[in-house]
Amino acid sequence: MMQGQPHRDAGMPEPYAATADLYDRLVAYAIDQWGESPRARMADFIEETWAARGQRVRRVLELCCGTGLMTEQLVRRGYQVTALDRSETMLALAKKRVGGSAALHRIELPAPLPTGADAVVCTAAALNYQPGAEPLGETLRAVAEALPTGATFVFDLETAALLKGHWGNRIWAADQGDVTFLWNFTSEPDTAYCDLRYTQFTRDDAPAGTYTAAREVHRLYAFDHATVRDRAHAAGFARAEVFENYTARPATDTTRYETWVLTRGEG
Repeated sequence: MMQGQPHRDAGMPEPYAATADLYDRLVAYAIDQWGESPRARMADFIEETWAARGQRVRRVLELCCGTGLMTEQLVRRGYQVTALDRSETMLALAKKRVGGSAALHRIELPAPLPTGADAVVCTAAALNYQPGAEPLGETLRAVAEALPTGATFVFDLETAALLKGHWGNRIWAADQGDVTFLWNFTSEPDTAYCDLRYTQFTRDDAPAGTYTAAREVHRLYAFDHATVRDRAHAAGFARAEVFENYTARPATDTTRYETWVLTRGEG
């Protein structure tokens, strides 16, 4: 247990600035404990989606690439990837992972996106950070404007069943020896979001056995199907499908991770 030990406080920096180095371990925990899909399964679903729709995909635009976990999957499968993220820290780690195999750029949504891609993907619930229906719609429009007719945008969302149900007003903790993670979720019934106060305790190498505490605050928004469909159609997508966590099963009211497939319309 970490209680009572001396620590140095890293403050509350830009999200992932202080915690990016351990992001992959957080992902592993989410897969093991909360049912998030592994990146290989996500990539399988994405390729199956393209094949089922007769899409010939060579160039992929990836939004919110983080440390490059999905970027690596796509590169290994032979795609030309342009990967974007708002965090310089995350991009540096992605660069370390994939080297020069992908083009990496710092862009904050909904900035105009690079054109020329055959498909766009955005995994790991990145769009849950869009603060409401209007910003979500602006991002969807930016994606639509970057895609040719008939191309797809595959992304996932954490649902209200997860954010306000399974996580709800609960505290989760994981002690992995050299680091301890603490997630404090809070959510009010009359809101569409869940607040996460995340604290990470990292042991130092100093003989005194001290540790460094880094804190971040995240606000994650839940979007119902009607909102996503309406904003997608307004943005220029002709078709919107939603599935259960990177499977062929349709999403239900109890789905915790939704996978959306939007198809670009004409114009």
